[in-house]
Amino acid sequence: MDLRLKNNFLQILIHVVAWVVFLSLLTSLVPRPQKMHPFLSILIPDLFFILFFYLNFYYLVPNFFIKKRYLLFSLICVGCLILTVAVPSLFSDFSGARSPSREFSEGMPHEFFEPPDDFPGIREIPPRMTFFRPEFGYLIFVFILIFTLSVGIRMVIQWQVVEKEKVKAELAFLKAQINPHFLFNTLNNIYSMAINKREKTADAIEMFSEIMRFVILETQNDFVPLTKKIKYLRNYIALQDMRLPSNVHVNFNLKGNASPYKIAPLILMPFIENAFKYGISTEKESTISINIEIIDGGLHLLVRNMKFSHSKTLKETTPLGIENTIKRLELIYPGKHKINIVNDTDIYQVSLYLDLNDQLYCH
Repeated sequence: MDLRLKNNFLQILIHVVAWVVFLSLLTSLVPRPQKMHPFLSILIPDLFFILFFYLNFYYLVPNFFIKKRYLLFSLICVGCLILTVAVPSLFSDFSGARSPSREFSEGMPHEFFEPPDDFPGIREIPPRMTFFRPEFGYLIFVFILIFTLSVGIRMVIQWQVVEKEKVKAELAFLKAQINPHFLFNTLNNIYSMAINKREKTADAIEMFSEIMRFVILETQNDFVPLTKKIKYLRNYIALQDMRLPSNVHVNFNLKGNASPYKIAPLILMPFIENAFKYGISTEKESTISINIEIIDGGLHLLVRNMKFSHSKTLKETTPLGIENTIKRLELIYPGKHKINIVNDTDIYQVSLYLDLNDQLYCH
C-alpha cells in the first residue's frame, strides 16, 4: 500500500512539475492581451487548457476518437475551443480595461474634466462583453497545441497497450506449443518404464506429478522463482535418467545461489529436452552435459550433447521447441540475453546467458 501511495504521489508530482514548466514557458513566450487583467489573463486560459487536456486525454480520445466516432469528437472539441476563447473574452472589459474617454481625459487639463455632453470624443462608453477579440488568437494556437499533445500522448500509450497485448498473446501461443510437446514426451517415457516393469516407475510418477504441478500452476505467472525452476529441471533430468540405458551418461552441475532471482517459466527446458531427444544412442556411448552457473545476477546455461545417425538429419534445422523459445527470449529478455548454438556434425551445443537483475524474488 505504501508503494502504491508513493507511486501515485510521484505521478501527481510529475504532472504538477510538467504543467508548471509548460505554462511558465507559455507565459513568457506567448504575448498576453494588454487590456486584460494580468492575473486573469494567465489564470483563466491556463485552467481551461489543463481541464481540456485531461478531458481529452481520459475521456474524449478513448471514448470517441479511438472508437472512430470522429464527428461527435470533433463537435465536442470545437465546443471546448469556443469556451476556451469566449470565457476569457468575457473578462476583458471588467478586469482593468479602460474606456477611450478615460484614456483621452487623463492627458487633459482640469478644466476639461467636465466636457459638454454633446462632445463626442470623450463621452463615457458603457462597458460591454465581447465574445471574441483578435488579440485572443493566441488562445486558438495554444488550444491546438494542447489538443495535439493530449491526442498524441494518448495514442502512443494506446499503441503500447496494444503491442503489450499482442506480446502476451504470442507468448501464450508459444507456451501452448511447448507444454503439450513436453508432457507428451514425458508420458511416453513413463509408459515405456511401466511396460518394462521398471522398479522406479512409482518414483517416476511422483516426479511427473511435481512436473505437472509446476507446468499447470507456475506457468500461469510471467516469472517464477528460480529455485522452483531448478527443482523442476532436477526432476525432469532424474525422470529421464530412470529410463536411459547404462551407456548414456548425464552430467548435471549447478553453481551459484538461485534464491534471489526469478525467471520466465519453461525458458530453459526446451534446450535440455532437446539434448535428451537427439543425444541418446542405444548402441554407442553418449554423454549429455548440463551446466548452470549463476554469477552476479547472470544465469549461464551450457547444454552439450552428441548427435547420432537418427538425429544428424537435423543439422540444418532447429527443432520447434527451440525456435519458439528463441522467440520468447526476444520478447521477454530484449537486450538482456545472449544465445549461441553450435550445430556440428557430431555435436549440438547451446550456450545461453540471461540477465536476471530485473527479476529479483522477494521472499
